Amino acid sequence: MPASRRAILAALLRLAPLAAFCCAAPGAALAAHGTTPLKVAEEIAIAAPPAAVWAVVSDFERWDWLPGVAKIAGTGGNVPDQGKIELTLDTGATIAASLTKLDAERMSLGYHLDRVDLKTLPATNYSGVVTVRPAEGGGSIVEWKSRFYRGYPLNNPPPELSDDVAVAAVTAMNRANLAALKAKLERR
Repeated sequence: MPASRRAILAALLRLAPLAAFCCAAPGAALAAHGTTPLKVAEEIAIAAPPAAVWAVVSDFERWDWLPGVAKIAGTGGNVPDQGKIELTLDTGATIAASLTKLDAERMSLGYHLDRVDLKTLPATNYSGVVTVRPAEGGGSIVEWKSRFYRGYPLNNPPPELSDDVAVAAVTAMNRANLAALKAKLERR
């Protein structure tokens, strides 16, 4: 056997244990990468025309109807990548968010939470999309989708920063946000 073939064969034999590990235990390799993205989607029917609902949802700087908000300050208008809000909650905690998408034709708004402490929301890298669509028979359906990571980015999170806790907290927040939007629009 030529020397170059022997060198290649020797190199392949040195890699064989690694190849066997990767083929036999692909889950072990993936587990080393920490958390995976989580998703929550909630929706609610609102007895108001889609245009009226969209007028409230699309006015990002005036999201003072969100539950627990004592004060809101906005800059940049309702312009994607420029619009920013800071919410001061009844608890004194603050949340900073940025408008990432505003599609009037599809009645869809996207935003990202830039800053929120883990006691307020035990999730990180949170992005949300709120979409309004007509409901059969009149009124509107509003869907609130969220994509996020649990509050602890590494393996073996403490119980208060686990996937389950993050999903429960975001689900509760989305439901409360939708209920507050419904209350605001159906009071009119």
